[in-house]
Amino acid sequence: MIFAWILSMCVGFLSLSQEILWMRYVGYAGQAIPWAFSFVLMIYLVGIARGAMIGSDYCKKTTKLYTVAGKALLLGGVLDIIGPFIAPIPKLHYSVILFIYLCALLKSVVFPIVHHLGATPTPGKVGKSVSRVYFMNIVGATLGPLVTGYWIVNHVSLQTAMVLMGVLTCLLGFICIAKENNGKVTAVSALVVIAASGAFFLPNLLASMIACIPPHSTLRHVIETRAGIIHSAHPGSGGDYTYGENVYDGRTNIDPAVNSNGLQRLFILAAIKPHPARILEIGLSSGAWARILSGFPGFKHMDVVEINAGYLKLIQDYPEIAPILKDPRIHIYVDDGRRWLKRHPDEKYDMIVMNTTWYWRTYSTNLLSQQFLRIAKQHLLPGGVMTYNSTYSPDVLKTASTVFPYAFEYYNFVYVSDHDFRPLVKTGLHRLLAIRLDGKPLLDLHNEKDVNFINDTLQEAFLTVDERRKYDKRAGEVITDWNMITEFKHGRHMSLFCGKYGYYER
Repeated sequence: MIFAWILSMCVGFLSLSQEILWMRYVGYAGQAIPWAFSFVLMIYLVGIARGAMIGSDYCKKTTKLYTVAGKALLLGGVLDIIGPFIAPIPKLHYSVILFIYLCALLKSVVFPIVHHLGATPTPGKVGKSVSRVYFMNIVGATLGPLVTGYWIVNHVSLQTAMVLMGVLTCLLGFICIAKENNGKVTAVSALVVIAASGAFFLPNLLASMIACIPPHSTLRHVIETRAGIIHSAHPGSGGDYTYGENVYDGRTNIDPAVNSNGLQRLFILAAIKPHPARILEIGLSSGAWARILSGFPGFKHMDVVEINAGYLKLIQDYPEIAPILKDPRIHIYVDDGRRWLKRHPDEKYDMIVMNTTWYWRTYSTNLLSQQFLRIAKQHLLPGGVMTYNSTYSPDVLKTASTVFPYAFEYYNFVYVSDHDFRPLVKTGLHRLLAIRLDGKPLLDLHNEKDVNFINDTLQEAFLTVDERRKYDKRAGEVITDWNMITEFKHGRHMSLFCGKYGYYER
C-alpha cells in the first residue's frame, strides 16, 4: 500500500514536470505566443481523461496491475524522450498533439491503478485510504512545477530536462515490473531503461527548433534559464542578432554609423530630454541601448531591470557593451519590471526606456496596459520622458494617449510626457554631439554616415494618435490588464501548420 502511495506521488511529479517542459517546448517553437499554455493544457487534460479510462478498465481485467503500470510507464518514458526529436520543428504540427496526448495518457493509466492498489476494502476506511493516494498525487503534482519549472530548467537545458524526465519515467516503470515479478524483469525492460539513458547524447534539440537566424549567419550563443531561452547569431557585420524565446530582441551594435538596430529611436531622447540625470531601463536584452544611455550628457545614475539573468552572461562576450556590468553608475536588477516598480514606489526618474517585446507575445500586456502606464507615470519626475516600443500596434499609442497628456509615435516607438517636448528637437543637435562613451563622441560631423544619421534622427516626425490613424486599417483600442487585446484579440494566432517563421526586427 505504501508503494502505491509513493508511485502515486512519483507519477504526479513526472506528469506535471513533463507538462511544464512541453509548454516550454511549444512556447519556444511558437515564438512565445500566449496560446501555448492553453494548447498544451487542453491536450494534456484530454490525454489524462482517456488514460484514466484505460487504467480503470485494466483494474477490472487483471490482477497484475503493477506490471500494467510498469509497461505504460516504460512506453511513456520512451515517447517522452523521442517525441520532441520526431515532431517537425520549428513548425508546430499534428505530431506535437499526438506526443503530448500520449505523454499524458500513458502516465494517467497509472492513476486509477494506484487508487485500486492503495485503497483498503475495510468498511469505513475506503474513503480515508483513497484520499491518501490522492493526496500523495497532489504532492507530486505540486512538486513537479516547483522543482522542474523553477530549479531544473534553470540549471540544465530543455533537452536534458525532457530526457531526464523520460529516463526517470522508464526507471519507475522498471521498478513497478520488478516489484510484481519478485525482482525479475524481462531483458526488454532492462534494455529500454539502458537505451533511454543513452538519450542524453542525442543531437542538440534547440538547434532544430531555432526559427530565427538571418541568412548567412552562424549560431553563436544558446543560453537557457528558467526565465526563457536566449540565442544569438553572428551575421559577420552590424553586430550580432539576439533573440529571446526565438524572437528578435536586438543587436549588439552601438555605432550610429552602422545603425543596424534603429538607434535614431534612442538618440532622439537626448534631443527631447536635456541632461537626464536618472534613467530607468526596463528590459536590458543585449545591453547596447544601456551602454549608449550611459554616455548621455548629464547622466549620473541608471537602474536596469531585466527578467532573464541569461542576458548578463551574454553581454560578457561583447567587450564594447560589457562595461555596463562594471559601471558604478549602473545598477542591474534581475526582476520583473512591473513588480520592481511596485516594490520601489519612491524611485523617480528623468527618463524611462523600454525596448519592449512584440505586442503579441505572452505577458506583453504587463508592459503595455493602461494600468502599467499609470504605475510608470508615478515614477517619472516632472518634465520626464518615457519611451517604449509599439512594434507598430495602433493600440499601444492609443493606450498611451489615455494616460499621458502628450503621446506621440516616432518610427515604431511611443514617446510620452507631461509636456510637449517636440520644440526641443530644433535645439537638439548639440546634445546629440555631446553623447560620449569612454570620452569619445559617438557622432562626428565630418563623417558622412554620422551626418545622415543625425538628419534622419532630427527630421523624423512625431505622430499623434489622429495622424497615425491614417496609416492603420483600424482605430486603436485601449489595452487593459483585463482585455489583453494585444495578446489575444489582435495578437498572433496559433497555427499548427505555420511553417518556419521569418525573423523580425523591431
